[in-house]
Order: sequence, then C-alpha cells, then structure tokens
Amino acid sequence: MSWLNVSRPMVILAPMDGYTDPPFRRFIKHIEPRAVVFSEFLSAALAAGKPSLAPTMFRVYDDERPVVIQLYGKDPDHFCTAARLAEEQGAAGIDINMGCPAKKVVAHRHGSALMREIDLACDIIRSVKAAVSVPVTVKTRLGWENDRNLIPFALRLQDCGLDAITIHGRTYSQKFDGEADWLPIYALKDALSIPVFGNGDLVTAEQAQAKLGNLDGVMIGRGAVSDPWLLQRVCDGFAGNVGAARRMLPFSHKVKAWKRFAQMAVATNPKSERHACQAFRKFLVRLHKDLGLSPEVRRPAVQVATLEDIERVLDLFLDASQELSSVV
Repeated sequence: MSWLNVSRPMVILAPMDGYTDPPFRRFIKHIEPRAVVFSEFLSAALAAGKPSLAPTMFRVYDDERPVVIQLYGKDPDHFCTAARLAEEQGAAGIDINMGCPAKKVVAHRHGSALMREIDLACDIIRSVKAAVSVPVTVKTRLGWENDRNLIPFALRLQDCGLDAITIHGRTYSQKFDGEADWLPIYALKDALSIPVFGNGDLVTAEQAQAKLGNLDGVMIGRGAVSDPWLLQRVCDGFAGNVGAARRMLPFSHKVKAWKRFAQMAVATNPKSERHACQAFRKFLVRLHKDLGLSPEVRRPAVQVATLEDIERVLDLFLDASQELSSVV
C-alpha cells in the first residue's frame, strides 16, 4: 500500500539535514508509529556517481517504515539513478527537494533554485516518475519572493505526474524569518487534485489542529527535534483524543527512550562510536536548553565521546531537572 493511502490527516516528520537520519527516524517511530518519516536530503549526484554507497545512504530499517527518501540536485539523470537505488533499498517514496534556501545549495541550482527553473523541475519529476513505482513528491516553498507563482508552478508539476506536494509557508527570501503563512497553502489545495501538506511553525498539537484547514496533513520539522513526542500529541489531536494531545510527559518518563535513541545512534553509525556521540551532542544541547538547566550541566553534554558518557549526561539532566522542579 502506498504511504499516501494511510488515514488522513497525516502527520509527517520533515526532512532535516543533520537530523533525520535512521536513528532519529526510528526514535520518532518508536514514539509514534502512526507518523510517516522522511530522510534528510541526500545528494542525487553522489548516489548516481557512487552506486556502491546506496546501501548506506538509503538504508531503511523495518521499524521505521514507511520511509520517504528525499533527494536534492539538478540533473534529471542523476535523480533517475538515485531514485532507482533508493527504491531498491526499501524507500516507500521519493521526495524532491525544491525548497532548501541555503546559499551553498541554491548556488548550484539545487533546492529553492528549482522554483525559478520550472522546465528543469518538470524534467526531474518526469524522469523520476519513469524510474520508480513508488510515489514521487516535492517539498518546496511559497515562492522566491512572494507566492504569486505557487499555483502555476505546482500545477505544472502535477501535470508531470507529481503524486503529492508539501509547502513550507515561507518564501526563499524569508529563509526562516518571520511567521509561516498558511493561507496560500490552503488556496493551493483548492487548485490541485493531489494531496497537499503544510509545514511551518508547528510546535504544539493545538497549532497543528488550527492550521490543518483543508489540507491532507501536516509536516513537522524543528518542533520535533526539540520535542520528539510532539508528533504523538498531534496524531492524538487529529484522532480526537484531546486529553492525550495536551498531555506533556515529564522528563523522567522520557529518559529510557532517549537512552534507546543514543544506543541506536551508536550501533548504526558506520564510522565510530566517537563520531556517533559527537553527532549526538546537538540533541543533548537542545535538550539542555528545553529543560532550562544551568550552564554547568551543559558542559559535559558537549564533551560526550562514548555511549556511557551520553547515558551519564542524561542521568545528570534527570537529576538536575528534578532538583529544579523541587525548587520551583
């Protein structure tokens, strides 16, 4: 069954560079099996040039399915080859990145740059559709400087066989500044016949409920990094379970899950335990900030080099958060 055929409204983990690798996707799916997860954006050119990397680049674990692999690039032939390789590794769908606003990405005609090259964008969609049997989708933005061309752009992609589209409610020019504007996304849904998902500034289940409108679901990014349980609450809210949607679990209930995530991150890292732990530091730093802990407790978090270090820091965070709660 296509991942697009699951019950609506859908809740999707957004592709995020440096975050949505297999361990984090599995962490999210362990918390909320109803969610659909996307990979971080992966280079179509690299996969096409070095097919031997495909088993590592596009690795999909059984406990995270369905996984949609997101690709970026500009060459339709590269996309075609990479998409085939991803499907062979178990990808449930191929998503084309047409929204990343990073300068180094756009400078190479990747990401958001494709919004200004509609013919090339269409060639990419047609090539990938011809190469794979799984759904082909796009994640993009409202436009370059405004949303005037959003509907014509998306209609062209739909005519090329696009199966669904996700819109981040900001333009390229905005990057991540200001507030996401969802109104053009609702208008786009009325204009298209394919599923449309909205993305941008969702950090509570109540916000997701309020922003859903006529859309087929929501995609959650940065909010899930700060609070991996957010997708669970959003799913509960969409299912009408208001009490569960508002329930905030204390950190003491989450420690075991965070440790399991760390274990997966170490066990599946192709380089080394130290490399895995260095990559994990960003989660500990964000967790430290969200818990409102003292600067002294942060120091060991940015020095972890082993799994035992991570587990000790999580225990330290737990003790510090409980102490903070008792004082408050």
